[in-house]
Amino acid sequence: MRYFVRERGGEAQIARGERRRWQRQGLWWASPAGSESGWGINFAHQGNVIFATWFTYDSTGKAWWMSMAAAKTAPGVFEGTFYQTRGPPFSAVPFDPARVTVAAVGTGTLTFSDANDVQFAYTVDGVSQAKVLTREVFATPMPLCESGGAPDFAAATNYQDLWWAAPPGSESGWGINLTQQGDVIFATWFTYDLDGTPLWLSVPAPRSGGSAFSGMLYRTTGPAFNAVPFKPPAVVATPVGTATFTFSDGAHAQFAYTVNGVAQAKAITRDIFVAPGTLCN
Repeated sequence: MRYFVRERGGEAQIARGERRRWQRQGLWWASPAGSESGWGINFAHQGNVIFATWFTYDSTGKAWWMSMAAAKTAPGVFEGTFYQTRGPPFSAVPFDPARVTVAAVGTGTLTFSDANDVQFAYTVDGVSQAKVLTREVFATPMPLCESGGAPDFAAATNYQDLWWAAPPGSESGWGINLTQQGDVIFATWFTYDLDGTPLWLSVPAPRSGGSAFSGMLYRTTGPAFNAVPFKPPAVVATPVGTATFTFSDGAHAQFAYTVNGVAQAKAITRDIFVAPGTLCN
């Protein structure tokens, strides 16, 4: 997924004799942890930009995602425009990026108080709200993510990042966030339903052997993004298939899945939108 991302830079610290930028990459959810289980937001943090994909629900309860490229505007503050995207169904062969359309639906601001807590303020479809978020911890150890220097992604053994179809740009318009903690990857796949509307699917995928991770794919329904209070018991996750990620190295993988009886496989790679990208260990 690549739209509207232009800036470079980051917050600097000194480590191992060179300038490093410590990043907020990962999966976040409402604080306190578990209080609004059923929705979340992924941050791909590269340089002075956080690319956020927000996994939530529309007014009918259907799975709905929005994306925002949030640029740094002050220390610990990132701001951007939220977009709703439509495109070819997940099963389309070939996937035609020319059919992908984006429409602005609001704005968002991320204000970090520390490395693990952020206020998420947004206006979407005329509704203004704010929530405090924290990192989602589902396994150990938690990775440390940093940018700067010359990262060797091919040698990486932690795959936490934003990924898209390979070669880069060949299927711009959809992507998949991989959050890896220990031997578990939690993946959120943002794609499109049969009618072209936004659709997200999720998969908790433990290591199944070697460099492969496999699990059950779920389609989720729940309270609308603006529901107050958000009621987790109303969230329903329905199994729709399976997914397997098989990594040939730290920068390349095969994403094989079966959804509603449709079996496909795609080569995927990391989406580096601000060089040199972010490496987690």
